[in-house]
Amino acid sequence: MELTYRLEVRGPLPHLARDEIRRRFGEVEVRSDGELTVVPGLSADQSALRAVLSLLWDLGSEVRLVEAIPPPGSKQQGIQ
Repeated sequence: MELTYRLEVRGPLPHLARDEIRRRFGEVEVRSDGELTVVPGLSADQSALRAVLSLLWDLGSEVRLVEAIPPPGSKQQGIQ
């Protein structure tokens, strides 16, 4: 199942990671202010997400947030 994720990484994203993400997922938006890099709309299944996270880990990046963004019109189900 493919979802859209928001990733936040502390500091700038290494060029190798940026290039690899774009190679695998196309023209993905990447925003950085130097202290925080945000990838706001990465569409991936869980194995692709794991590959991206492994790449970031291998490059020494500090992942601050991985957030699944629910599809438009869907209801988020909470644990009760």
